[in-house]
Amino acid sequence: MMKRYLEQLIEDLREARAKSTHNLSLFFKVPEMHDFDLYHNDEHAGIKVGDLIGMEKLFFPNVDYLTDSEAEKVVDEFYEVFKAYGLNPIFEVCVTAKVKYGHFRHALNHQVFPVNNQVVDVEMCDYLPQYCPMFELCMNYNSQRVCCMQRKRA
Repeated sequence: MMKRYLEQLIEDLREARAKSTHNLSLFFKVPEMHDFDLYHNDEHAGIKVGDLIGMEKLFFPNVDYLTDSEAEKVVDEFYEVFKAYGLNPIFEVCVTAKVKYGHFRHALNHQVFPVNNQVVDVEMCDYLPQYCPMFELCMNYNSQRVCCMQRKRA
């Protein structure tokens, strides 16, 4: 059952990637100016990733339901979707596919600030261990008792 659901999820991610040009054009559309209008930068402050790509966090199963290979497949598609929307997700080298999946899933509720015709870096794992919302999912934190970034400094 999960296999078919993941196939559908990957198809949906590919469709979101295909719609990127249209969705970004809607986001970057500047309102027409009139004599009485004032343009405010607040109108283009940012957008939730889920709203931008048209998929919510609840569409994605919890990482515990995925095998390593399933997580890898979905992560590969997430990378492609983020790139299509001008977002460059940055992870530490030590992060596994399951942890990346958890971060991508979590990022759907975060606001991003795309820039027209540019790539914007999105730091996906920049937490101190005690504040990391993913430490339950992070194999590196659980096995080492320190986060990825802290481990290489120790």
